[in-house]
Amino acid sequence: MLSYQLVQDQSTKLAITPELKQSIHILTMSAEDLVRYLQEQEAENPVLELEFRRDYDAYGYRRRATISNGYEMDPLRNARQSQDTLESRLRSQLRMLPLPREVYRIAAFMAGNLRDDGYLDIPITEIRRKLDVSEELIRSAHEALQSLEPAGVGCRDLSECLLLQINRDPAAAPYAYEVVDRYMSELAYGKLEKIAMALNIPMETARTASEYIRGLNPRPGLAYASFEPEYIVPDAIVEYYEGGFIVSIHPENLPKLSINNSSREWVKLRGSAEATSYLSSCVRSARWLVRSLEKRNRTLMRVVNAIMEEQGQFLVEGIKGIAPMKMNTISTKLDLHESTVSRAVNGKFVLTPHGVLPLKYFFSARLSTTGGSGVSSRSVKARIKELIDAENKNIPYSDQHMADMLRAEGIRLSRRTVAKYREQMQIMPSSFRKRR
Repeated sequence: MLSYQLVQDQSTKLAITPELKQSIHILTMSAEDLVRYLQEQEAENPVLELEFRRDYDAYGYRRRATISNGYEMDPLRNARQSQDTLESRLRSQLRMLPLPREVYRIAAFMAGNLRDDGYLDIPITEIRRKLDVSEELIRSAHEALQSLEPAGVGCRDLSECLLLQINRDPAAAPYAYEVVDRYMSELAYGKLEKIAMALNIPMETARTASEYIRGLNPRPGLAYASFEPEYIVPDAIVEYYEGGFIVSIHPENLPKLSINNSSREWVKLRGSAEATSYLSSCVRSARWLVRSLEKRNRTLMRVVNAIMEEQGQFLVEGIKGIAPMKMNTISTKLDLHESTVSRAVNGKFVLTPHGVLPLKYFFSARLSTTGGSGVSSRSVKARIKELIDAENKNIPYSDQHMADMLRAEGIRLSRRTVAKYREQMQIMPSSFRKRR
């Protein structure tokens, strides 16, 4: 028989309130995101007031300057002049050629679909479908495009790019065309003896052709590509002095958030219950936001201080002095949850005596050494780069040789791990680093 009865049960639950979610969200934000978020909150909450340093705006840029007579400088004077793009330069050259209207239209379409490096990777079938033209017209337009400057533009692969440049150069090295056309793979691996034997030419001629080919431009379009620089305003500053360091929040990322009491006085004068209730809600929200911002800054300061205490050798020696460290180390040191430390370092940057670095950069894996002390993977990468920079380019170090050299220094590393670290630093293998 089914029956109903009342049972009293006691349990513990964690209730995440909207205020707590907001506090966690603020801790996770980067400096730029935080400023934007505070501006949004200021626009929605009438009792909030947000103040920035006089010399900087909300995004960390200096405000408009004034000249000596007191008049404001025209901001348009600092506007960057428009730059020619690869497409605009090619179109201007196409207009100078006696091309039929349809061929010009196809060539202009191709010019607008080039990659930044000048390569054309849109298939002919796609061009036919979009423009509804014949392959013969496409071929004519492609030849017209490849006749323009810079030489090599409009190519489909590296070999075609180099061949176009060799054809246009009256001072091209002998047999350079044949080497690129037939023996690109052997050239890449430096097998000049095999190339010389296949072409039945002296070794010196093959070496001259190789040096000439390596001097060509494999990405002709990059000279006209426009890249927007990205600027980082660090969240914290670490100043090192003899025997210690000082951590501070970057002043551009430390806006003053306060509560405007004049709104409360205005409501009292009006005597509206509805307005009073609304204003009380705004004041509560503003107070919580102010507390959340203060807590974020305190937590960030504590985390950066703890990181620098653990990475004291970094402040002296730079990246090669970074010690292995996990987030659990900082969370235990500060008696914080590991997720709180993760949120505090997420997307944050710090200005150190050795440059601006992300806070996550200081957390790296521990590699074993013969002494048993352990070493950071960051410092090992820095050491590998030092070895490669100092090597004899005529006889570059192989990955196995570098692993043996590191083992002699007490760092136990396999050849495969050395190769992985080298690839992560975007350094070519020894066969490509060898000077021909």
